[in-house]
Amino acid sequence: MKAINRFNEWLAVRVTYLFGSMWTAYLFFIYGFGPVLWPQYMNSMLYWSNTVQLWALPVLMVGGIVLGRASEKRNEFMLQLITDLHNDANKHAERRHKEHMDALKETKEIKK
Repeated sequence: MKAINRFNEWLAVRVTYLFGSMWTAYLFFIYGFGPVLWPQYMNSMLYWSNTVQLWALPVLMVGGIVLGRASEKRNEFMLQLITDLHNDANKHAERRHKEHMDALKETKEIKK
């Protein structure tokens, strides 16, 4: 079952990318002129455009959900990475400050 879910998600993402391309926009733009050029095929073209809408809508929704989930994972990883880097930088700054303060104390003790 997991393999089927992975395949379905993979296919949904691919279709989402395909439908989100300019080539698809050009294709549908040209397809829109079909009934003007061939009015006798208007009913068939309308049927096929409705069919594409019926299967494309759920596939695009699933693709958007999968891409959103991947984006959330990426954002969580980046947040954790930035938090870790920030914490490391704070630890380094605290250590440097302590070393500096210790050096100042030693200097004051030597002057006495």
